[in-house]
Amino acid sequence: SVQAERRRTLERLKVRYEDASVAGGDEILKEYRETSERDEFLGRELLDLEKSAESLKSLIKDLETRLAVEFKTGLDNINTEFGKLFSTVFDGGEAELVLTVEKPAKKVEEGEGVEELTGEVAPREEGLEIKLNLPRKKVKSLMMLSGGERALTSIALIFAISAVNPPPFIILDETDAALDEANSRKYGDMIELLSKYSQLILITHNRETMSRAGVIYGVTMSGNGISKVLSISFDEASEVAK
Repeated sequence: SVQAERRRTLERLKVRYEDASVAGGDEILKEYRETSERDEFLGRELLDLEKSAESLKSLIKDLETRLAVEFKTGLDNINTEFGKLFSTVFDGGEAELVLTVEKPAKKVEEGEGVEELTGEVAPREEGLEIKLNLPRKKVKSLMMLSGGERALTSIALIFAISAVNPPPFIILDETDAALDEANSRKYGDMIELLSKYSQLILITHNRETMSRAGVIYGVTMSGNGISKVLSISFDEASEVAK
């Protein structure tokens, strides 16, 4: 009967319990408690990691937003100075840096795109491009300028970046070496504008650039073959000349 079967089951369990030592039962209970404590500890650790992951995601999102805003603000400030310098150099015209976004070409594998095979969207490539408009010329691209004009445009951009976040000193080493006389005068105009933001140290052989300096240092050699360092302050020289 059912009752008899239950009784036999109880008897078997009783015998097994009596066979098991008390010490063995204590060890099992201790192991259970340690395992439970370990499980609770790992559960808390996992919860902390999940909270940290959410916090990092929120921080990354905030940083991305902040970087986008600061990048746009910085680009606008650079374009303001770039436009001024470009207009000064070329007696008019406009120039600016524009953000370009291009999607890379798909790689083809057996007639199908990678996106179709993997389901992944290819990342977009971002860059900066110079757009300009010269007065009295139908020129819209940097590559359509002459070598001297491209050099002046590049110098104007570097000077514009320096004007937005001016360092205490700027050292320019032969940046005017490739310029002709007319472009050297334009370069000198930019030098004077940039000198309002930072102290400039120029290494040059260009007479036009030297004429814009406040103090000139040079090395000369006398008849006895000994080199000497000379310095000329234009302001002091003007006072002496008067």
